Amino acid sequence: MPVVYKAEDLPALRQAAYPYLKKKRIRHVEGCEKVAVKLAAQYGADPDKAAVAAILHDITKALDLSNQLILCDRYGIICDDIEKNSPSLLHSKTGACKARELFDIEQTVFDAIWWHTTGRPDMSLLEKIIYLADYIEPTRDFDGIGKLRKTAWADLDSAMALGLRMSIDDIKQRGFALHPITTEAYEYYKEYLN
Repeated sequence: MPVVYKAEDLPALRQAAYPYLKKKRIRHVEGCEKVAVKLAAQYGADPDKAAVAAILHDITKALDLSNQLILCDRYGIICDDIEKNSPSLLHSKTGACKARELFDIEQTVFDAIWWHTTGRPDMSLLEKIIYLADYIEPTRDFDGIGKLRKTAWADLDSAMALGLRMSIDDIKQRGFALHPITTEAYEYYKEYLN
């Protein structure tokens, strides 16, 4: 039976999870947690689940590609060709599995961690909250962040469409391979809003 974490459990969870992070990543995770909890309160999600997912969402981010692939084998994660060459894509999946192994998280938290990088069509409320909290937390600074933050506090689905569009543009501009699920997610939210 998975552990249901409450607010009083979070300090111990942070203490156990932070050693898996690079020092500079901790500020990002702290910011993500604060934003996720506030978004959860605003939109009616469980703030404790939002906090747990935010605390754990980057637990394998520090690992290089070869170690990400080792974890994929260990956890039975099937990777497509794009993922096999991208530790930044793999960390969400390996992170979800590592978080479940180490901290016995419940399925909704697992799913929020799993989808926090690519997104997907028809995301759950918690999945959207973690995706956006990761994107708009206070240490993030890039063109359009102000608009995305403002949109996230006004309409979560509009923020998903905007965030996914921005992510797609950024990935293309940097010459990286775009995962098709991100495009599917963007098309879903664009159509959903029309």
